Amino acid sequence: MLTSHSTGGFATTSAPEGFDLKDFEEVGLRAVERRFGPRDMIFTPGDPDDQLYFLLSGTVRLYKIYGDYKEATTALLKEGGVFGKLNLVEGRWQDVFAEAVTDSRVASIQKASIERVIKSDPAFALKLFSSFSERLRQSDEVIESLLHREVSTRLATLLMNLGERFGESNGVGTLIDVRLTHQDLANMIASTREAVSKVMSELQRDGVIESRNRRIVIVNGEALAEHASRLSGLSIDGQAAI
Repeated sequence: MLTSHSTGGFATTSAPEGFDLKDFEEVGLRAVERRFGPRDMIFTPGDPDDQLYFLLSGTVRLYKIYGDYKEATTALLKEGGVFGKLNLVEGRWQDVFAEAVTDSRVASIQKASIERVIKSDPAFALKLFSSFSERLRQSDEVIESLLHREVSTRLATLLMNLGERFGESNGVGTLIDVRLTHQDLANMIASTREAVSKVMSELQRDGVIESRNRRIVIVNGEALAEHASRLSGLSIDGQAAI
């Protein structure tokens, strides 16, 4: 059902068609729809783990806090994504932050209700578990990408994957249709804003990417793929990159 081509970093999957409110209504599930603006929190660690969340439109990121209050983005979801704890057994608490990146519509459904439906509706169950699979693949590939220790390799890999998942042709190249700051990018590859800014400047200088209206355009995909394929474990100054 799902196809995937991994280049490290965020998953580049051909996802199943996303859920919408009709899917839930057809199987008798009662969904609560909520709307969020950019930077609004959908849930935080400590909130009850009794629901699954379905992204009907917009972009949502999941992240954790580690060390000295540093953020690590674990997934960036677009329309059709499912999030919350990916099981149907009610746990105690959420352990990650879910934040809207853009204006977003989110449906939430009680896990107990979903569990009843999947026992009687194989088609709905398949769609749900395919969405679970996409999310889990994202998490696995985030971990894999961090094995490439050089910041430029990790960043190039991330940009390629974002281009495949969020990209639109704009006549110049592939526009990544989500606004991401250098700090946002750093949070996705376990690096620093300063290190990311340095690599982004180099990529722009070499004509690999451009910045337009605070969005990234991949101008030379082949050159970016070359950067992503470099597996050196050391940064330019000979120190392990962070």
